[in-house]
Amino acid sequence: MASKQASSASVGVLGHHKEAISFSLSRLWQSPLSTWITLAAIAIALSLPASLHLLLKNLKSMTDDKREVPTISLFIKHGISEQQARDRGQLLEELSEIDKVILVPKDEALADFRKITGFAETLETLDENPLPHVLVVTPHLNLIGHPGLDLKKLSKKLENYPEVDLVQMDVEWVQRLRGILKIAERAILVISILLALTVLLVVGNTIKLNIENRKEEIEVSQLIGATSAYIRRPFLYSGLWYGLFGGVMSLVFVHFALLFLVSPVNELAQLYGSTFTISGLGVRITLYILLASSLLGLIGAWIAVGRHLRNTRVY
Repeated sequence: MASKQASSASVGVLGHHKEAISFSLSRLWQSPLSTWITLAAIAIALSLPASLHLLLKNLKSMTDDKREVPTISLFIKHGISEQQARDRGQLLEELSEIDKVILVPKDEALADFRKITGFAETLETLDENPLPHVLVVTPHLNLIGHPGLDLKKLSKKLENYPEVDLVQMDVEWVQRLRGILKIAERAILVISILLALTVLLVVGNTIKLNIENRKEEIEVSQLIGATSAYIRRPFLYSGLWYGLFGGVMSLVFVHFALLFLVSPVNELAQLYGSTFTISGLGVRITLYILLASSLLGLIGAWIAVGRHLRNTRVY
């Protein structure tokens, strides 16, 4: 007997949920203009942090790429012969911090400079080659994991050799960019929190207006014994739909913006001889955005309905 009552109660609750889902969806599109305005406001608020996350993700992919190991260029002093520079390179290869050393003779560097710049006629007027020999040092990968510490120590060490005139770290721009990205991560987090509060306010205000439009209906339901859960349920589903559909619309905005940028980014990468391609949000981040937007809509509706029920002293 008790099991039958429990089953009938569960069927009744499921029936109420189905009724609330159907009712909330139908009410959502009874005033399509206001619904689309609300969804657009939610989508714009959600698309900004999603776009910033996408930008940060692509910038990180540039700095975290280990296919090309950052190198250190050692410019040899004038007056040092090619053989002396080669000997110094062989000695450097024996250091535990260094993987390999490549010598770029000044004659080879001058020939490459002529091809790149096109100043061949001007260079012919010079009495001697103004370029120095260069040793291109590739450090071990374990140093790359701590670019702010070990690479600087290695650079200071290489500067002390008598043949070395100047040390240039090709990884410095990566270090600076990583520092900027850390600041950007914090900024995006703050912006995301503020825009999440904006979504809560938009959904809460929209649900509040829906409650005011159905105020008399709610009062009648309370008089005939409707529970707070029964009254709250359709509004919670309405908030859920607002959040979910607003999240879907924000993803549409982000992907259209991404398609708009793919072509110029690819052209710029080709000009620099890079294989970099801009990447999208991915399935995992897409699901996170939809889940977060749905939860924000649900929480905003819960706050609005809860405030109304407290004011009418219904518990």
